[in-house]
Amino acid sequence: MGRRENPITPCDRRLEVLVRWLREQRTAAGLNYTQMGRRTDCSADTLRRAASGRCMPRRQVVLAYAQACGARASEAERLWRHARYQQVQEAQPLVEQPKHIAYVRDFAELHLALVDLHRKSGSRSCRELEERSDGMLSRSTVWRVLNEQTRRPTRQFVLAFAEACGLRGIALQEWAQAWDRAEDRRTGGASRRRRDADHLDTLTRIRSTHVLRELVKLSQEITADSGRPRGKMLLDRARTSGGRDVWRKAIEQPEVPLPRLDELAARQRTALSAEELARARTLRPRRDASVA
Repeated sequence: MGRRENPITPCDRRLEVLVRWLREQRTAAGLNYTQMGRRTDCSADTLRRAASGRCMPRRQVVLAYAQACGARASEAERLWRHARYQQVQEAQPLVEQPKHIAYVRDFAELHLALVDLHRKSGSRSCRELEERSDGMLSRSTVWRVLNEQTRRPTRQFVLAFAEACGLRGIALQEWAQAWDRAEDRRTGGASRRRRDADHLDTLTRIRSTHVLRELVKLSQEITADSGRPRGKMLLDRARTSGGRDVWRKAIEQPEVPLPRLDELAARQRTALSAEELARARTLRPRRDASVA
């Protein structure tokens, strides 16, 4: 194990939690810093400083420390982010408490939320965010937004920024919705009406024979489930190509009235014209036959 490690230098609470966790991992692994240095790209002195409490270690050093000890990298990064967040908050406190993204209503609140997200993700550099976004973000734009030089970032920027900070799935969608609310507040609801109109136009364009047939099929299933007769079995004599007589079995489906087409069309959110409804009512069920 080598010589005994020096006591932890007095530091803020979250950094102390990180340092104690690092030391516990080294003790559990039974390694000294020289041995750890051989397992990583960091020197023994760099690893020792990371667990001293004298300064905030870099993220890469913390991950290398955990890797050398066989500890979980996810836990190391989580503790490092908490410590880094507290360090930045104490050095540059925000003017007001940021709202949860679900309650953001305008671009001023969205800016605070973006800054807070940036800090909670480890205050990555503008260059690193640019690289993590695969070119969707430029470092100059990131700097302007974080420093409030740009007061109204685009929707695309917000989504790319949140994703570069590590958000995925539903959490990412919340940021898109927050931008929509901020834009609605700015335009007095005009942007929402424009989005609704575009959505309705898209739905209208999908009108086709396929949609009509799906409506007919759904109507028939509803009618059948309500207890109406499903059809009757018919037997008919037929002769094969070899001259042998066989009985052919066929299921004849009765014509099914379509009283609910208008309701079904509304359910599908598809605007059907009177002509299309008339075409739908002329569609007849197909006869399914097989040779027994």
